[in-house]
Amino acid sequence: MKSAIIHKLIERPFNDVYEIILKNIIAHGFLVLHEINTQSIVGKHGITIKPLKQILFFHPDYIKKITNQDILAINEIPIKIVISEEKNGVVNVSFPNPETNLRDYNLDLDIGNELLNRTLSILEI
Repeated sequence: MKSAIIHKLIERPFNDVYEIILKNIIAHGFLVLHEINTQSIVGKHGITIKPLKQILFFHPDYIKKITNQDILAINEIPIKIVISEEKNGVVNVSFPNPETNLRDYNLDLDIGNELLNRTLSILEI
């Protein structure tokens, strides 16, 4: 597995996990920019997969900080959480580590650390 990906296994129904994470994103002041229902999309092409959704989100304050310090770092955002059901029914929730991904830019290191901690708090279920 890629070292910059953080994941957590959750033993709850897929839809419960998805709804809780969506509510947590909003409760933590982030904006949901887009939701992708990968299972539905590939299903339209005759492909069957287990439930898989992606949520892209971010916070306007961090956009301001990042664009003021290093515009190239905008390539690392928005943050994307992937929610997928494993073969055993356990739900895997994963996201790219913003602290790791933002480290190579000319940014205050606190930005990546704050985003990591805030994203981890979204996964508290």
